[in-house]
Amino acid sequence: MKKTLLAAAILFIIGATTSCTPKGTIKVDTDKAPELRTQTDSLSWALGFSIAQNIANTGIEANQEVILQAIFTTLNQKPQPMTQQQTYQLLNELDRLVFVNQQKDHQSQLKETQAREEAYFADLLSKNPKIKKSDKGYYYEVLQEGSGRKGDIGLVALFDYRGSFTNGQVFDQTYGNNDTVRHVIDESIMPGLLDGLCTMRAGSTYRFYFPSELAFGAKGTEGIPPYSTVIYEIALYAVTDL
Repeated sequence: MKKTLLAAAILFIIGATTSCTPKGTIKVDTDKAPELRTQTDSLSWALGFSIAQNIANTGIEANQEVILQAIFTTLNQKPQPMTQQQTYQLLNELDRLVFVNQQKDHQSQLKETQAREEAYFADLLSKNPKIKKSDKGYYYEVLQEGSGRKGDIGLVALFDYRGSFTNGQVFDQTYGNNDTVRHVIDESIMPGLLDGLCTMRAGSTYRFYFPSELAFGAKGTEGIPPYSTVIYEIALYAVTDL
C-alpha cells in the first residue's frame, strides 16, 4: 500500500535530523501571524502547512501536543518513545485507517448523491415527458434531430456545447465564447458524453442530463465539485474520419 502524504512528511522529518541543530524549547504562538524573514522561514512554514493539511485530510483524530512534541524530539535528536520499526508499523496502520475512512466517506457521499439524483430525475421526467432515459443511465432530450453521419468511437466530432449545473448555472461553454470543439470520440471524453455522442447524428442538438458517476464522479474537476449532476447541451455539426 502506498504511504500517505502525512506518512511521507513524517518520514521526511525523521530523515532530516542530521541537518538540524538543537534549539531548546520552542513556544508556539498561534495568536499572531508569524514573521517569515528568510527563505528558511518560508520553507519551514510551507512544510508545517503541508503536514497540518495532510493530518486534517486523514480524518483521524490527532493530539496536536503529541504531534508537536514528536516533531521537536525528532528534529533535536532526543530519545524516541518508540523504535523505528514500531513507528513504521503504526504508519502502515495509519495508511489502512485512512483508506477505510475514505471508503466510508465515499460510500456515504455516493448514497446521498444517488438519493438526490433519483429525486431530481423523477421530478424532471414528471415535468418534461420528452426526456428519455438511456440504457447507460443518463437522460437526454432531443432538441433537434439531424440526418447526418452517426457518431462512433474513433471518429471525429465537430460540436459546440454548454455545460451547466441543475440550478442553471453555466460552468463552461463554447457557444459564442470559444472555438467549436473538434475531438476524437474516445475514452478521453467523460463516460456519459462518450456514449451520448455515439447516439447522435450530425445536425442534431441534444440536451443530456448526466448523473455524477457518468460525469466527473467523486473527484470532480476544476470548477465542478465532486458528486455533481451536470447538464450538457450538444450541437453536433459534423462527424468525420480521423
